[in-house]
Amino acid sequence: MLIKNCQPCDPNFKGDKKAELCDIRIDNGIISAIEKCGKLVIKDSETVFDGENLWLLPGFIDLHTHLRDLGQSAKEDVATGTLAAASGGYTTVVAMANTVPPIDNAAIFTKLLQIIKEKALIEVLPIACVTQNMAGSELTEMAILSQLGAVAFSDDGLPLSNLAVMRRALEQSKALGSLIVSHPEDKDLSGAGTMNESVYATAKGLAGVTTASEAACIAREIEVVRVTGAALHFAHVSASASIKLIERAKADGLPVTCDTTPHHLTLTDSEIPGYDANFKMNPPLRSKHDQDALVQALKSGVIDAIATDHAPHTMAEKEKGFNGAPCGVIGLETAFALCLERLAGESLPATERLSLLEVVRKFTTAPARILGITEPNLKVGAAANLSLFDPADHWCYNARKATSKSENSPFNGRMIKGRTVLTLWGGKVAYQHEPATSRWLAIEGLALK
Repeated sequence: MLIKNCQPCDPNFKGDKKAELCDIRIDNGIISAIEKCGKLVIKDSETVFDGENLWLLPGFIDLHTHLRDLGQSAKEDVATGTLAAASGGYTTVVAMANTVPPIDNAAIFTKLLQIIKEKALIEVLPIACVTQNMAGSELTEMAILSQLGAVAFSDDGLPLSNLAVMRRALEQSKALGSLIVSHPEDKDLSGAGTMNESVYATAKGLAGVTTASEAACIAREIEVVRVTGAALHFAHVSASASIKLIERAKADGLPVTCDTTPHHLTLTDSEIPGYDANFKMNPPLRSKHDQDALVQALKSGVIDAIATDHAPHTMAEKEKGFNGAPCGVIGLETAFALCLERLAGESLPATERLSLLEVVRKFTTAPARILGITEPNLKVGAAANLSLFDPADHWCYNARKATSKSENSPFNGRMIKGRTVLTLWGGKVAYQHEPATSRWLAIEGLALK
């Protein structure tokens, strides 16, 4: 395959200026050549894609995806979830373990690996549970699960409230060279809350969730990291107070990392329309003050990465009312475009904006470093896990027509600038936006997965 006349956006490029337009050749799933436009001569039977006015990006890595397969395939499965990811430019997703049944033993983990092998359109890195049945008391057989391929361990959705168990888990993960992913929440402080504790919750008559719920959990777990020296990653950080704690821990040299989500970066509690449960997630949408702190922390590097927390639910579940509906929203298809506009767009003062490459790093090299896997790049010899992005495409997101099996997005009906038009995994087409078919100059030999 030959991709011609595209704008490379390599996160490893020194500085933040764009590199020259290029042609890129792919052979057997590997980038075999990158040259200035016109220098690569088309080979016989080579498939050629016109990349004019498109950005060439390394495939994104999502640290937090709920694929729902096994007992919840009505919401999502590995096939539809990885298609949704590919449609957003992702070539690797980390699958969370709080499935039904949970991924807490070798038999279930092996079954999941088989489903991934049969259905996945891109790379899926499975996480295993920290504790048996996510009950927070007895550790899983972490060594066996790690040997089988668990990339990390998490009881996502349920914090480890027993710090003695957290300590044992961190010590075990450190010995394995692995990682614990924390769901930072104090369930007692959260109580029956369904949205951020604020005047907006009061006006709606809804119980609030204090930011102290998240920050208190983070403060406690940081002290266990201080004792063990083990790596701990905080998922979906949403509050200013949490950021200050993580910043201090990093200044102390502790091995902590964190991510935040596109919905926390682009929406606040003041923007929830009525009692629309497609705006209900955990942690809840916070205040404008908290959101501004998230943006600043991404700029400074205190927040390492952006993860979607893609959490599909059926419409029947989301129509149970704000109190009765489950938490979670989908977001793989819209994540990069929304974050690019929010973080690098004109809504921010020039001094506070992230550059294009800084945003790309939050989706690529930063997640790779957290996981300890190969960092994506646009160099000869690298895997052809790539996406082509049209920065000029203005489109209206329609959740009903999206690639996910579920529709629970707070961005339904929103105008979005920028769109993934082609995603390759190992040089094979994992996703193609239909209008992009006209960009193929030859189709002989095109390998569709």
